[in-house]
Amino acid sequence: MAYIECKVWHFQGDDDIDLKSRHRAMKAGCRFYTVKALIDTSSRENFIRRSLVDKLEMEYTEYKEKNRLECLDLSFRYKGKDRLVSTNGDDVFNDFVVIEKPKADLVLGLPWLWLREAKIDMEKQGLTIYGDFVPFCEETDSSESKETNDFNHAGLKQ
Repeated sequence: MAYIECKVWHFQGDDDIDLKSRHRAMKAGCRFYTVKALIDTSSRENFIRRSLVDKLEMEYTEYKEKNRLECLDLSFRYKGKDRLVSTNGDDVFNDFVVIEKPKADLVLGLPWLWLREAKIDMEKQGLTIYGDFVPFCEETDSSESKETNDFNHAGLKQ
């Protein structure tokens, strides 16, 4: 199994905020959680830990008898900067099934990987997402996420 580290961002008003505004919010100190995501090429679905969804205070819906989160903004470190990989809530391949105890905070399955044109490079020990290389984590524990920024949505200390 291979893991990558990423940040899950909580943007206020996800439906109304454009990419430029998201980048401004990131620079201003918008709240995020650093998580380990399992790359699972055998999974036909993407998964997220329920406790992480609760921390993010995001709403999920029931679809086909499963709780699903339809919108999730992730970023990966590339050349020292966070590169945002936003989702389009209209696409079922972007959905994350909300479950109590997945193998990691996030499980990125084939649908998520396919949409981002991900390529696994075992020689370099990582994967490429939209042409940007993301290295695998050396640690493989599945401990829960941690909030790594203590700012509110407006970028002000709480």
